[in-house]
Amino acid sequence: MESPVIRVFLTRLTAGFLCLLLSLGFVVLLLDAGRHRAQTIPTQMEEPYTARSVAETGSINVVTAILMDYRAFDTLGEATVIFASVAVAAAILGKPGSPSNRTMGLLSRRQLSALLPLFFIFPLFVIFHGHLSPGGGFQGGVSLAVLVILIHVAFGDRFGEEVIPHRILALSEYGAAIGLVGIGFVGIFQGSAYLANVAAGFPRGTAGTLASGGVIPLLNLLVGMKVAAGLSSIYVHLAGHEAENVPEKRR
Repeated sequence: MESPVIRVFLTRLTAGFLCLLLSLGFVVLLLDAGRHRAQTIPTQMEEPYTARSVAETGSINVVTAILMDYRAFDTLGEATVIFASVAVAAAILGKPGSPSNRTMGLLSRRQLSALLPLFFIFPLFVIFHGHLSPGGGFQGGVSLAVLVILIHVAFGDRFGEEVIPHRILALSEYGAAIGLVGIGFVGIFQGSAYLANVAAGFPRGTAGTLASGGVIPLLNLLVGMKVAAGLSSIYVHLAGHEAENVPEKRR
């Protein structure tokens, strides 16, 4: 009969061997993909995106043009994932519990207070310039969520709730979701496709300026609001339910 020590050793050895095998396979796939990529020429699908996206969408950031115009419906589905995550967290945990008074040290709070404006300005820049430079609603929204979480961690949940109440987060997420879905119907009313951009009558603007990209800047803003509010809400729900307050499962 195997001893517990031998059983644990064999289990760890097997797990390590599987991890090594998976890692080697992943490296081989990367090397093979890079080799094939170097040998390929631009395909017929790449040419329209790189050559016509600026003229068709007004966005000089081709990635954003694809995510918020050509494949905007997919982006709506990705944003729905966060909405579903928040809904599940709220359904399982219920309303957030009593806010905690746990805070970081005085020196940490002072240093963080000086950095908080940066954590607010930078995400806004990323969101509003998503059609001009790398970034957009998802990246800026995550950065804004980091700001909310830092406020809770550094100054306590009670202070965080006073600064940004949970109901404001919920209203922001629901409002952004309704806005994303509602904007899509403009294209249908204009005789085009759902979530259409320039084809739906939105002004293209002058490429390279802030007022360009048609509806893309507005979609970036709504996505940023939704991502920021959704991730912040998940943290608030989890932070309000400490392990010792969770009832034990019935045996």
